[in-house]
Amino acid sequence: MIKKVIFLFFIFINSGISAQKLHKNDLLNLEKTIYKQALQNYDLETAQVALYHIINLEGNQSTYLDSLAFVYFNQKKFLPTLKVANQILEKQEKLPILEIKAISLENLNAIKEAIETYEKIYKLKKDALVAYKLADLQDKLTRSAEAYATLKSAENLKFPKGVAIIFPSEKKGETQNIPLKAAFYNLLAKTSYDLHNYDLAIKYYDQALQIFPDFYIAKQNKQVVELLKDKINLQKPNKN
Repeated sequence: MIKKVIFLFFIFINSGISAQKLHKNDLLNLEKTIYKQALQNYDLETAQVALYHIINLEGNQSTYLDSLAFVYFNQKKFLPTLKVANQILEKQEKLPILEIKAISLENLNAIKEAIETYEKIYKLKKDALVAYKLADLQDKLTRSAEAYATLKSAENLKFPKGVAIIFPSEKKGETQNIPLKAAFYNLLAKTSYDLHNYDLAIKYYDQALQIFPDFYIAKQNKQVVELLKDKINLQKPNKN
């Protein structure tokens, strides 16, 4: 009788474990279905909640942590994006996660940290747009020599088509979409100017304007450099 009771007890325990596993799997499948449907309907907040449930059910090894980072990023929630990205990068360096981390840091105005992240990206991915973003941030911190070196290292790379950088236009409150390569040479000209190489600055402004003749900022900047250069030349003593 005792043996029979013990046997039945083990059956009940095993049945309980199986039921728990089944219940957990059912919940997991349900949350994954909700997540997929939410994405299909562009309901990122519901997708976000479902992802937390999936990650909680799957544990630390869940592969859905990457998805959570991107859901936050696509909602422009840059601080949570950064937090989740750091969790992922502690375990493994992933280029797409590094990229959203860099953009998040930039939007949070953590410029120094964004530069460090873009430097890592540029080592992994020699890309003209990455170089431009890195140099632009270096320039914002007046690290002109670094910005110039970054741009020169990327000058002969292939520039992606259809990529534009937004600049102010001549009309107040309006903007221009400037092709990446023109924006690239405009920044190269600016860093040359900051390094007091005015001839080189004018040369690069000309290259920017050759690509996009209506580039308002490049036109204005070139005029300023030319006037400054003329002023310096007038101040030079006449050897005759």
